[in-house]
Amino acid sequence: MNNEDINVKYDDLTTGTMTIDKLKTNVETYKGKFISYQESISGEDVFAGPLAESAKEGFTGVLAKIDLTTENFTTISSYLTQARSNYEGADSNAKALYLSIKEDGKLAITEGLSGGPYVNPNAEQYQVDFINKILPSALALYNEKGILPSLTIAQACKESAFGQARPGSGYNVFGIKASGWKGKTANARTGEQTASGSTYYINADFRDYDTLEAAVHDYGEVLSLPRYDAVRNAKDYKEAAHAVKAGGYATGVNYDNSLITDYIEAYNLNQWDPVK
Repeated sequence: MNNEDINVKYDDLTTGTMTIDKLKTNVETYKGKFISYQESISGEDVFAGPLAESAKEGFTGVLAKIDLTTENFTTISSYLTQARSNYEGADSNAKALYLSIKEDGKLAITEGLSGGPYVNPNAEQYQVDFINKILPSALALYNEKGILPSLTIAQACKESAFGQARPGSGYNVFGIKASGWKGKTANARTGEQTASGSTYYINADFRDYDTLEAAVHDYGEVLSLPRYDAVRNAKDYKEAAHAVKAGGYATGVNYDNSLITDYIEAYNLNQWDPVK
């Protein structure tokens, strides 16, 4: 979400609050006029007996509705004011996270942002939940290895369909195969692509982990191989995505561009990357 979007959002909330408050003031003005009419009519001798009682009941009903309308306007105004406060707080937190590089080059570890708009306003809740779940480990991995959080999160989202498709125990969210692996494995069907872009399927053994943190740690070990030096030294997410594809992480011919457009930019994942 860019600054222009945020400012428009704030302006809309402020305008809405001002509009509601103006309507509330107008309603209160009309209430004052009705009370004046009621007092004026009640003082006329012609309105006596049943007619006076009927007029009194009518005014009482109208005034009750006016009071209810005023109460509703007050509630709406309060909600709008609170919404702006919530947005301001979340935006402030997001900005703080984005700029939270310490003198030693480390990122502050956070549990994530729960609100969908700061990931993608159209994101499903399970997607937001998965991103927030892996975020602390992705930030810790950057502090240890220099791998941008946006790349870590994007690859986990892409390889596991936001945590929905994972072999074995379900913690291999990076689709890392078991080659050279001495730990637990799980066999699963997976799609590959030829250099021309033709897709074919194979059954392969994948590494299996006991925790998500173990998966992120091993992912960091894989990207510590010399062929991924450019990934760790990348100045931004685009460079990192192209480098991980060039290093041979996946066979998909459009793998790097998909990470960039379908995940990092679509879900605002680079909001957690350091400013370089």
